[in-house]
Amino acid sequence: MSTNVNGYVALLLHAHIPYVRHEESNITLEERWFFEAVVDSYLPLIEMMERLLEEDVPFHLTLSLSPPLLAMLEDSGLQKRLRKHLASLCELAQREVFRLWGHADFGPTARLYADQYHRLLALYDRLRGDLIGKFRSLRNSGCLELITCAATHAFLPLVKNDPALRAQLEAAVQEFRRHFGSAPAGIWLPECGYTPAVEPHLQAMGLRYFVVDAHAHAQAVTANQAQGRANAKSTAGAPLRTQSGACAFARDLEAGAQVWSAEVGYPSDADYREYYRDIGYDLGRSGGAEWEYLKPYVLPDGKRIHTGFKYYRVTGAAAGDAKAPYHPARAAQKAQQHAEHFVASRVAQLRRLAEEREAQALAVGCSAARPAAPPVIVCPYDAELFGHWWYEGHQWLEAVLRGFAAARSHDDVVADTTTLGGYAAAHAPTTEAKLPVSSWGRGGYAEVWLQPRSQWVHPLLHAAEDRLVLAAQKHPNPQLLTGMQQRALNQAARELMLAQSSDWTFILDAETVTDYAVNRIETHLSHFHKLLNALETACSDKELSELVISLERRSPFLPELHYLLFQPSSFSSSFSGTATSSSISTTAGPASSSPFEVPSISITCIPFSNTHSTLRILMLAWEYPPRVIGGLARAVCDLSRQLAASGHEVHVITCLTPDCLPYELSDGVHIHRVEVLQSTGTTHFLDWVFQMNLAFTDSVLRLSEQGMLFDIIHAHDWLVFYAAKECKSALHLPLLATIHATEYGRNQGKLDTPVQKRIHALENKLADEADQLVVCSLYMQQEVMRLFQVPMHKITHIPNGVVPFRAPAASLQIVNPLLSNALSRDSQNRILAFLGRLVYEKGVHILISAMRLVLKRYPEAKLVIAGSGPELEALQQLAAPLGDRVSFTGFLDETDKNLLLHTAELCVFPSLYEPFGLVALEAMASGTPLIVSDTGGLAEIVDHGINGCKVPPGDANALAWQITQLLQNPNITTQLTGAASTKVSDTFSWEQIRTRTTETYKKLILLHSQKSGIFLHQKEIIK
Repeated sequence: MSTNVNGYVALLLHAHIPYVRHEESNITLEERWFFEAVVDSYLPLIEMMERLLEEDVPFHLTLSLSPPLLAMLEDSGLQKRLRKHLASLCELAQREVFRLWGHADFGPTARLYADQYHRLLALYDRLRGDLIGKFRSLRNSGCLELITCAATHAFLPLVKNDPALRAQLEAAVQEFRRHFGSAPAGIWLPECGYTPAVEPHLQAMGLRYFVVDAHAHAQAVTANQAQGRANAKSTAGAPLRTQSGACAFARDLEAGAQVWSAEVGYPSDADYREYYRDIGYDLGRSGGAEWEYLKPYVLPDGKRIHTGFKYYRVTGAAAGDAKAPYHPARAAQKAQQHAEHFVASRVAQLRRLAEEREAQALAVGCSAARPAAPPVIVCPYDAELFGHWWYEGHQWLEAVLRGFAAARSHDDVVADTTTLGGYAAAHAPTTEAKLPVSSWGRGGYAEVWLQPRSQWVHPLLHAAEDRLVLAAQKHPNPQLLTGMQQRALNQAARELMLAQSSDWTFILDAETVTDYAVNRIETHLSHFHKLLNALETACSDKELSELVISLERRSPFLPELHYLLFQPSSFSSSFSGTATSSSISTTAGPASSSPFEVPSISITCIPFSNTHSTLRILMLAWEYPPRVIGGLARAVCDLSRQLAASGHEVHVITCLTPDCLPYELSDGVHIHRVEVLQSTGTTHFLDWVFQMNLAFTDSVLRLSEQGMLFDIIHAHDWLVFYAAKECKSALHLPLLATIHATEYGRNQGKLDTPVQKRIHALENKLADEADQLVVCSLYMQQEVMRLFQVPMHKITHIPNGVVPFRAPAASLQIVNPLLSNALSRDSQNRILAFLGRLVYEKGVHILISAMRLVLKRYPEAKLVIAGSGPELEALQQLAAPLGDRVSFTGFLDETDKNLLLHTAELCVFPSLYEPFGLVALEAMASGTPLIVSDTGGLAEIVDHGINGCKVPPGDANALAWQITQLLQNPNITTQLTGAASTKVSDTFSWEQIRTRTTETYKKLILLHSQKSGIFLHQKEIIK
């Protein structure tokens, strides 16, 4: 971010379409809403952002994507029908060019449409219909921030039950993680509908910011106001801190009116295209050839609709119903003029706000030691306004972004664009306030969704909420239900949430397609009650199965939704960290900022009376120190040593490493290193993995033949799947598998190559074959459940641990010469450190981009990148323009790593995908302040502003700003490191992890013996 910025403008687009997927093959009117939004709004938005990126125009946008919209964008059937719709538009456009050939007024517009639709079809084909993947890519570029919305766009102030409110938010976070691989940092509250009841849920799920309407800020009661002191002006242009610590932004009325107002807003200009004059209604009114021409492009039943071909302009009120022809060039010129006016207005507004703050600070004698945060003007709009309702909207938006970018190139810049998350991270509000219940709808509260035409809806919804909460309480343990009964309860939750959509009551208020809205509400509630009636009357499995499957096919929506979200104890356990039921326990430990916590269903078994009985554990791992490829080696080594230290006998089967013995007893762990035979020539990696598994299996069977009796097999990741499966079968042992990461996650949700697909398949087989799975984070728990359809009760969440790091002796010599050169003793460098494998998902390229900005303010900063990997050469080329300000050390041994951690002023881990993030724990344990991406396991380890700092993944600007803030404020880093040390000892101590792992082993051994009817061996496990 620019250092001489007086203030910021945060443009937020809210993208949402109600869930209008239908099973029919013919396109319906409601599906046309979705198609028109994609073609008119979302594809042109992507096209605009790609153009700005190609031309290196800096910009920032925030985009909220609702779960219903994501579900429809993901649906393969809708993708095919959408492409067919685009092809039909191209066909009609070509025909329109011929029909209007030579027409002076309409001909140019027809050619404009033909160019536009052919271009958008080419874009859609290039993306292979994957708009979600494109939004993910744009987010990773750092220009676009993505946030979520409530699961079905329910108007939250009118939701009755706390579990139902929680479910709307939690299911939304769950869907966002499924699509984008990380938790959202912020949320668009539907219709800006705020109620204080959302606060604990926002805090529990790590949703750190949202937007309310301006009057909510004006009516908020701050601490000063509660004490009788007015401070309204001090919050102008500034977000407020809510009681849960969230950042509440206010919609700016002036900026809103310039775009939204029907009377004075830009879209009402006479030269812009008129939306309501469309050939779908104008042509063939009396039938004949014109109607036959048009008929293939309206609905199958012949019902007239908007086709998208409009040839008239707004014209103005004085003209009445008469409309003048549309002239694209004139409209484009107006869009440019209006964009310049908008930019100038925001600059003037920011200058005014800055002057007011300065005057107020002088009036109250405010200290200059801590200057006030620059003001921010928040401009939220519906994404569908741009392109669909306001045809020239994207031209205007692009010109606005170019206008702010041009201002950044001048020394007197006073305004810049920002994302909501970037501003919230950089300028966390300090003024705490209580906000009133509010919305941005007519009247400022619930009038739109609660008026005479829709009053009948909410008692029905509330009764359904009550019934589902009771059903969830009645069935607290899914293990006691059949699979179809669980699916019935999940589908009942889905039907209720679909009925809660605010879109239906909005339609009733607007009196548009009211029959459709009423039908959707009544149908979903009817299905809801049918499902629960079927469960309560114990209908036959066949009848229940037919009902559930038919409803699941109608709405393949929220695939991970679980009815337990509606159980009150689900909130209590995940928020307080204590189980409220004997059958449900939280896997998150004490209350944390984890953005998503799901109750983990415990295995029901007899408690063990002898917790000190020793086990003989067989571990399979392809890497183990000194063979270290990634974090797996360290995790397996630490765990095995800790288990051995507590008296268990641990045997690790791993690969033979040069200069190591085939067998050794190290720190109490029996290490069996196996030589892997390789064929002559180049061996394919998967072939080598298969050979490794054969060697592992032979080694284990030899140990068995020698009389070695194991209690359990613990396999680590897919690479040892074949050996794990064979040993489980041959030795009749329970199999526990730890999934450390997934191929899907490592590749940002893409499985393009045969090798990637094969690895994914092997991960799936390991998940199926294992009797129990262990994951290191709640993020990984969700990923494994989703990717491999693993039930919750089969997964145990046990984090990785870390041993507290001691400061190295001052006399200790650095072994690595590259590190020695980077940490030269006579240097005045301020060291930033990254440690990890150099692969794309670690985000090192984002860190290097951020360093370009950091060095402008702190030229003495130096980035030391420790690690090796396939991205090394590309990263070195990227860092080359920064000269000696970036150093690569290669792989570091434990001693040198410890030295770097203690020498560094900051550790930075900007991962795009991170199942856990052990290196972040190591930094916390070493007392070094750290900055991490708000994704995966890192998001669960670090509590922003408490024991570290988090930034949105892929956002180089936000990362650069956070680095400079910590460099500038060493007193803050001292507070962070103190809290970090406490969290490491409280949450990630090896004593806790060792105990939980041992308990998991013993429960699985007992369960296996009960199922198989075999006796435990001579080591008595249970007395």
